Amino acid sequence: MNDVGAGSLANRDAAAFFAAEWPLIKLFHYGADWLVYDAKPHFAFIVSTDEMNLLMDFLGGKLETDIFNTCSSQSDTCSSQSDAKVIKNLLAKFSELVNNGVFIKGPVVEISPVDRTAIKEQLAYYDANILLRKFCLEVTEDCNYRCTYCKRTIANGYRPHSKNKLSRQNAYKGIDYYFKKYTAFFQRLSREKQELLLQIVPPGISWYGGEPFLNFELIQQTADYFKQLPWEQYSIKTSDLRFASNTNLSIMNGEILTFLVDNRVSLFASLDGPAAEHDKCRVFENGAGTFHTAYRNLMKIKQFDETYFRQNVSIFGVYTDQHDYDQCLNFTRNIGALLCQHFPAEYTGAFVSRVAETNASFSDSLEQRLLNFNDKLSADSQNSEIQIEDYSNLFPFAKLNYDQPAGKNSLQIQLTCPMGFDNLMVAANGDFLICHKVDASMPIGHCDSGLDFEKLTDLNQRYNSLINNHRCKNCWNVNFCSVCAASRMTGETFVNPTPQECDYFQLRTSYDFLCFIPLALDYPELLQKIFDYRNDRKSFVGVIDINDF
Repeated sequence: MNDVGAGSLANRDAAAFFAAEWPLIKLFHYGADWLVYDAKPHFAFIVSTDEMNLLMDFLGGKLETDIFNTCSSQSDTCSSQSDAKVIKNLLAKFSELVNNGVFIKGPVVEISPVDRTAIKEQLAYYDANILLRKFCLEVTEDCNYRCTYCKRTIANGYRPHSKNKLSRQNAYKGIDYYFKKYTAFFQRLSREKQELLLQIVPPGISWYGGEPFLNFELIQQTADYFKQLPWEQYSIKTSDLRFASNTNLSIMNGEILTFLVDNRVSLFASLDGPAAEHDKCRVFENGAGTFHTAYRNLMKIKQFDETYFRQNVSIFGVYTDQHDYDQCLNFTRNIGALLCQHFPAEYTGAFVSRVAETNASFSDSLEQRLLNFNDKLSADSQNSEIQIEDYSNLFPFAKLNYDQPAGKNSLQIQLTCPMGFDNLMVAANGDFLICHKVDASMPIGHCDSGLDFEKLTDLNQRYNSLINNHRCKNCWNVNFCSVCAASRMTGETFVNPTPQECDYFQLRTSYDFLCFIPLALDYPELLQKIFDYRNDRKSFVGVIDINDF
């Protein structure tokens, strides 16, 4: 299995043919077949090598008679009436694809709208139809760790650690805003869909920091306030409400343990791995490792209520190029928590650490990665129970079009969530921010006055203008790009990945395609199982639009 461009002369000729005038088309070679992906209609189809040659002749402007004559001269079996009929049918299909917006030449004209009127119309739609799915209170900016990969520790173009705390009054105002938004959405649903929403996205608040438990009193107060709101007027029970919190596990006592269990708080605990791995980056202010404190407090939770631990506690680790990823993952997976995930460290203004080395390493290991993936496919196809999350890199393919394409030169897509409408954080100073991943440089409102639509318009216009650059408009990977607005935000501006970083993202997506092809062709039942999970509202929850719910 070879990506196009690394195989035979025919492969290179095909790549060069499409690269010349169709920059948003990407080819993948699999055995004797080709997968053609066109980003404009976000559409993919498979052709044989003979069909690929026919397609290039068609797109190159050859007449039908010339195409048939060329085919006849190259093959002894391409001269019968049946062969002519096959060619005619293929040419008709290619023509139909062209009429439906496949094979549009050149870059896209626009990825996301930059016109203020269009943006305001879009924001008005979001305001009326998008569920405020994630609501977070930054109860404090204070933290007793100084993790060496933390944006606030590094504090270069990012807000540093401080002692600022969210006031109770501002927290309550933020909660009131969330209550009005959630219930307004909820009461527009049928009873059946209300029940579904309460299963997948019940009303809830998350506590974030800093280290949230450094302001535990406010956590208690806001939980009590949230529960006493008139939810029952909307047929929402107190038992439907949900709470969540992040913690670095530096603080854990009997009062906190009782609160966590009594309120069924979904706890996202930070642990990077065993002591030697965890302490590489997660340290106290004096530079001492934090593992023994964190692990001891994690075990306190498990010993206090093992059922709660197994059902409500997730372990989130962060890794850098200093860490042994497999060792970290194996350690945390064996602790017995609900979920265990490890994420790469995020640095302000940087999207891929040591990008040249990372690109080279991934390229060098690509063949072995694919062999390992094929072995996994073979094994999992025989098992009734599989770890679906192991295939999370293929979840985006559930939205890939395989028929009825509709391509256009203006994509009108958002390379981010609906900022301020799907996700919202009340910062320690009372400002509204687009999510917990950003600092306070670009507020979009305040708990006193709600969302500021002028600021939101400015924010979206600046962001959309940034991604409507020459490189992005010529990128076949645009629909798979996961570099959202929050990760691009640096101080009071947005930044794009460097060309080398984009090379890495394209390489990762190429790998995903080369995993997807054998899955689709050889293991369709397994693929369907993965897509069923991805498309199941109860398993995988994304942005919720009332008109698509």
